Order: sequence, then C-alpha cells, then structure tokens
Amino acid sequence: MIRAYLLLLGAVVFNVGSYVVYRSIEGLAARYWWPLFGAGLALGAVNALLFVRAIVVVPLSVAYPTFSAASFVLIVAIAAAVFGEKLQTINIVGLGVVIVGIALAAYAP
Repeated sequence: MIRAYLLLLGAVVFNVGSYVVYRSIEGLAARYWWPLFGAGLALGAVNALLFVRAIVVVPLSVAYPTFSAASFVLIVAIAAAVFGEKLQTINIVGLGVVIVGIALAAYAP
C-alpha cells in the first residue's frame, strides 16, 4: 500500500512539473517553445502512468481527490514562489476550504 501512495505522490510531482513547464513557455520563441511543450507532454505521460499504477491498489475515490488536492496546493505554492503570482488572504482561505471539501469527500464513511 505504501508503494501505491508513493506512486500517487510521483504522479502529483510529474503533474505539477508539467504545468510548471507549460507556464514557463509564455513569451518564448518557437525554437524553445516546442521542446518545452514536448517535455511538458512527457511529464504528463509519466504522471498518467504513475496514477494508473497507483489506482490499481488505492481506491479511485481516495486516489483522485488526494491527487487533486496535492496538485492544487503545490501548483498554487509554486505559482506564487516561482512566477510571482499574488496570493491574498481570501485565496488562501479558499484553498483551505477546497482541501477540506476534498478530504471530506474522499474519506467520508
């Protein structure tokens, strides 16, 4: 079971990595854009592979909300830290509400 959750964590990392690559493409010349776009697609493919391997063991009703929440949190944090996107208190509160909602949906009896 631990291995499945590690696969799920890997899927999150590759998912977030693909979106960071896509975000970094903005404003680049085509000669840089296409290779980065390809790298983003490759990261997304690894994400899908790891996720599929994880849901063989982890129930989908738990895996997907966990994957979504972890990706959401990491993407928001990286967007603020790396790309200088502004976060206000209301954004952080909203992030918390979404995470609590996902946790309730995934782990409710």
